[in-house]
Amino acid sequence: MKLNKLVAWFGALSCLLALQLSADTVYLVRHAEKQGDSKDPPLSECGRARAQALADYFANIPLAAVYATPYQRTQQTAAAVAAAKQLSVTDYDPNQSGQLVAQLTAQGQPVLVVGHSNTVPQLVRLLSDIEMAALTEQDYNLLYRVELGPQPGVTLRRQTFECDKQASE
Repeated sequence: MKLNKLVAWFGALSCLLALQLSADTVYLVRHAEKQGDSKDPPLSECGRARAQALADYFANIPLAAVYATPYQRTQQTAAAVAAAKQLSVTDYDPNQSGQLVAQLTAQGQPVLVVGHSNTVPQLVRLLSDIEMAALTEQDYNLLYRVELGPQPGVTLRRQTFECDKQASE
């Protein structure tokens, strides 16, 4: 009797893992903290540490692709994850959201998209048809997980990484 319960438990666990790692999952995150307010600033020390924390988070999550806009801050945020996964970063045009959504839905495998405060909520809405609150200039710790399919869902997770602002200044 105990063996039957154990087998059933493992069966349920494997189903949950299969759902979690389904081929129709899109992760979206805003770039990490930037250095200055120029048109194309690089990541700050804190931003580089956050990008590495993001790579650590994805260590055991399979990804087929990593997408980022062509700006330094998004490329540098995406690079940490892509390097750990031995992937290249695929550029996308932040002004062509519909084209990116078509690429993502055709991908058929889990992917990460690194965007901006004004594009990430928009992409989540386009992928899920679920309205998202706008991001402020201080929101760097939100990770969106969009499950595609007949009934799309969105999971919002706050990254546990916190930068020691005094140490990075």
